[in-house]
Amino acid sequence: MMFLIQYSIYWLKKMTNNIYLKTNSELIEYLNSRFSSESLFIIDSNLNYLKIDEKVNAKISYFDINEETKNLTSVEKIWDLLFQHNLNRSSEIVIIGGGVLLDVCAFASSTFKRGISFTFVPSTLLSMVDASHGGKNGFNNIYGKNQIGTFTLPESVIVCYQLLDTLPEDHYKDGLIELIKHGMIANEKIFNSMITKMSFNVDFEIIRDGIDVKLKIVSEDFLEGNKRKLLNFGHTVGHLVEKDSSYEITHGQAVAIGIYYELLISKEQLGLPKEIINSYLNYLNQIEYDYEYKFSSNSEKLIEMLKHDKKSSGKGVDIVLLYEIGNPKVINLTFNEVIEVIQH
Repeated sequence: MMFLIQYSIYWLKKMTNNIYLKTNSELIEYLNSRFSSESLFIIDSNLNYLKIDEKVNAKISYFDINEETKNLTSVEKIWDLLFQHNLNRSSEIVIIGGGVLLDVCAFASSTFKRGISFTFVPSTLLSMVDASHGGKNGFNNIYGKNQIGTFTLPESVIVCYQLLDTLPEDHYKDGLIELIKHGMIANEKIFNSMITKMSFNVDFEIIRDGIDVKLKIVSEDFLEGNKRKLLNFGHTVGHLVEKDSSYEITHGQAVAIGIYYELLISKEQLGLPKEIINSYLNYLNQIEYDYEYKFSSNSEKLIEMLKHDKKSSGKGVDIVLLYEIGNPKVINLTFNEVIEVIQH
């Protein structure tokens, strides 16, 4: 217990270096003032239109990655890149991109020569409100998502609002799901703001509120011993959807479906009011997201997938349910109880 408390205190001190910027010009100015020419910038190849390589004085490498290539092969390519640039433990890496790139580069950085400092610049809404905060990183393998990884914190996280201006609509919607998830487990203001808004675009204040939800939870439970599991709301079933679809369904779409099924379980197990489920479904209709999914895998295969879930133990898996908005509870369900809901 003392170790967990000390780690949480360390985390609180470490993560005070969140930087919030509104424009790309402010971002470039900050990067040039903060990082030396010896720093290595690893940038998602989808962002080459920003021409960051022409605007910052540093080593630049563009990297192409997606959920299907979020694997050990990509980690090894990044390790090779770090060796090729002769980086050492006093070097600094800046990672600019979406959640997949942040996860893989952070893992590679945290294990390169036993750890090298890195900074995140999340370029998608999903990575701004979720992946860039909390210190989790890793990669996928044949057993599921993020089965190999570490808890290693970035030196800082730079959130630049204008990067969202050119984000494709489907990527933006993926981030909305993580944001509304934060509202459902801990902040009714976020939830109500999103379900009543005529446009699905969210303002900077709501994004910061969503980030604060994650920061507060993780500060109290960095190593996910208990409370941090709340952030997995929608993810137990969501990860099954991703795996079953061979990652053809995006993370946001999968979690959206996962939230729906876990709301159904919440109604059955904890008496969640049906009105909340209906409000959520209306929101999914507004952003044109599906809420149901037909699994191609049979029950035995799905149970095998659940057994590899990092929250599984014995014959069941920890799953996050809701009494009401802002009042979640982690309970352990048998694998069969989960399968029964998602197949019927």
